[in-house]
Amino acid sequence: MTRIHHYPCAPTPMVPRSSSQSVSRRAFTLVELLVVIAIVGILIALLLPAIQAAREASRRASCQNNLRQIGVAINNYVSSTGKFPPGKKWAGPRSDPTVESFAWSCYVLGYLEEKALQVQLDLKKRMSHPDNLAVASAIVPIYLCPSASRLEEHRGEDGRLFGLGGQMGEGFGCIDYLGISGPDKDKSNPLTGEDYGPQRGILLGTKGLPNEDTLIEPPAVTPAHVTDGMSQTLMVAECTGRGVDVNKSGEVKSLNGAWASGANVSHVKKGINEEQPPIAWEDERLFSDHPQGVNGLACDGSVHFLSNDIDAKTLRAFCSRDGEESVTDFDGN
Repeated sequence: MTRIHHYPCAPTPMVPRSSSQSVSRRAFTLVELLVVIAIVGILIALLLPAIQAAREASRRASCQNNLRQIGVAINNYVSSTGKFPPGKKWAGPRSDPTVESFAWSCYVLGYLEEKALQVQLDLKKRMSHPDNLAVASAIVPIYLCPSASRLEEHRGEDGRLFGLGGQMGEGFGCIDYLGISGPDKDKSNPLTGEDYGPQRGILLGTKGLPNEDTLIEPPAVTPAHVTDGMSQTLMVAECTGRGVDVNKSGEVKSLNGAWASGANVSHVKKGINEEQPPIAWEDERLFSDHPQGVNGLACDGSVHFLSNDIDAKTLRAFCSRDGEESVTDFDGN
């Protein structure tokens, strides 16, 4: 038999890999990194305005919803009483120098799911009376516009007045929605050429009326008085960021930014956003931090975005209840 001899196999020689076979790995160069950063920066720059616009659109919609709820509340008040709430009503005889006035926004609390505040508020006592301080200092979320960013120096981020040195109004809750008592009394009606005269709107005060120094409550306005049409007459619009109006010595002249104060009502003289803060606050012009306009509430409860392009004469016509002016509607149709 032939023997088979087994010899150990020689090891396979290791063949070094060529450089072309090796896995190529390298880091980003500085130029490439800078290019990537630049691209990301450009994308952020393109997206940021869109994000901000989306946020503002949401805030504006929330503001409009506030006004819709205020509109429902006012119209429910009208249904219950047969008249619109007074824009301003005094707590007692005008001969008493300590007597203060309450705004329209006090009279509709019960229709805004704020019944607890309504029952606590005593409209026959001063706003600064200890029994009313807690209510006047409450925040009513519906009365605040989420877009309000420019704030009067005595208005805090929490929506309350501060820094008044113990003067009346310290801690009071604020409001961004202004009651409209009509067009400026000294401006002429474009139809008749005659001055409008005082209190030709919906939420009336007493300024300019006969016996204004003794009037406790202005004359009642009913839907029948709104001959220009409920859908064609403004009763509330934005004047955001208000706090107080003070004189040079720091004394409070008006609590026009406090929701409980009867100072929260005004005639309309100039165009929308025509004046900027602080003059817009002091003069109570229609103003907001929404781009290009303000939100407004008509007597029928409809809410409209009022553009800066609406001229002052047309705006005043919308603020009169019975001027019979010939104007297009709020939306320009």
